[in-house]
Amino acid sequence: MRSAGAFRHVGGEGHELSVTEVLRCGVELINGISAQLQQLDCLMLAGKPIEISEAAASLELALKDAAPAISRITDVMRDLGADNLFAAAAQLRRIEQQDAAGLAEALRLSLTRVATRTVSANRRAQQMNRGLNSALRALASVGLNEGGRLIAEA
Repeated sequence: MRSAGAFRHVGGEGHELSVTEVLRCGVELINGISAQLQQLDCLMLAGKPIEISEAAASLELALKDAAPAISRITDVMRDLGADNLFAAAAQLRRIEQQDAAGLAEALRLSLTRVATRTVSANRRAQQMNRGLNSALRALASVGLNEGGRLIAEA
């Protein structure tokens, strides 16, 4: 990386992006994932199983699609000699790249938000799973198997 404001570009041939562009794309990507997590959490609160399944599949696909962008962000951090986004922002400020530093900080905050939402959604999913398991045990105890067929006559 050059400190005169001209960044080394990252990405494959024909797909080169500046550090600022990589960070901007990362912020947009992570904010989109955060919104999908929020939607999934709301659907779990509403108890809509089909919509929950669709939202979870969409989120899984978004995370898979995010892998190349995350890799580019990791390359940027390595080029900056930074172990984390906080250090990357500090390094960018030292070389007077305020826009990129602000994006690194925004990305760090977005990732923190995603982590918090992931924990919340995971906790809610575990609660739903426990509730479903209890309901299935209750049905089995009154003579219904998991497929809903009557095993014993009343």
